[in-house]
Amino acid sequence: MAITAQTVVDRIRRQCGVGWRDGDIDAFVAGKADTEVKGIAVSYAPSLEVLHKAVAAGRNMVISLESPFWARPASMASGGTSPTGLQEGPPGYRPPPAPGGAPPSDPPPPNLEGDSLFREKRDYIAANNLVIYRFNQNWNARQPNPQLGALVKALGWEKAYRPAQGVPWAARGAAFIDFPPVTLKAMAQDLKARLKMGSIRIIGEADTRVSRAAVKPGIALLVDLERYYAEPGVNLVIMGEPIWENEGMQYVTDIVAAGQKKGLILLGQEVSQEPGCGEMAAWLKTFVSEAPVQWIPAGDPSWNPLAANAAAGGRA
Repeated sequence: MAITAQTVVDRIRRQCGVGWRDGDIDAFVAGKADTEVKGIAVSYAPSLEVLHKAVAAGRNMVISLESPFWARPASMASGGTSPTGLQEGPPGYRPPPAPGGAPPSDPPPPNLEGDSLFREKRDYIAANNLVIYRFNQNWNARQPNPQLGALVKALGWEKAYRPAQGVPWAARGAAFIDFPPVTLKAMAQDLKARLKMGSIRIIGEADTRVSRAAVKPGIALLVDLERYYAEPGVNLVIMGEPIWENEGMQYVTDIVAAGQKKGLILLGQEVSQEPGCGEMAAWLKTFVSEAPVQWIPAGDPSWNPLAANAAAGGRA
């Protein structure tokens, strides 16, 4: 039986289990809603590499957390946005006023039509009859939080997880995990291998022994870091990335300079959220049977020149 992309989205809306939030965040961002779906690819981001893999596998619908065309819509989450339509920060963030109380200055909007890469990607999507649906806001609003649970499972720590106040995978919180003491360096090496990362960023002394971590996919604000490190016994935070390096990362470097034996491991937003896309693919399979559903990871876009694969040109 044939199924259209719109039918898939209609089922997503019914199955999502949250009060659906309409807008231009979760929306078709390329292709036509009435396209007959031959197969579905799920990924963090519809990069050109992911799109090539989807076409090769016969998947003409792509469902992703992020947009294929980089810039975010004006209504992106509840975070601050500029009149240009570009998001200024994550949910909860508001841009500071300019000196003298004037509104914050805005960069000009990107001229994507004048960008040759935009045109190449747009034309590839059209030539292969691809339809791309961005599923971000409502997926992240689900409870239990599928992104948090999937990351902890990918790290192999599901059995060590204890729900906070009896609520599993709190919607916007972190998972607190206890494990046998290990050095910060050894922990980073283990995480890099488990998540097949090309590179990893660490703050803290290599021989610092850690035994309790706060785990958070995606981005975190300074107030989040303050709260995580204040939790009893927490001496490590593992997350995607801080909202600003000059805030979050400086805060942690000052923790270390103050003599506190704590550390921070940054996985990157993509690596920390990709396991949740695998969870999304598994979830879609429970109510879409007319077309195959496949998780195609976008992969870690970075690489380490000291890694064994550096001579081959980069990515792990």
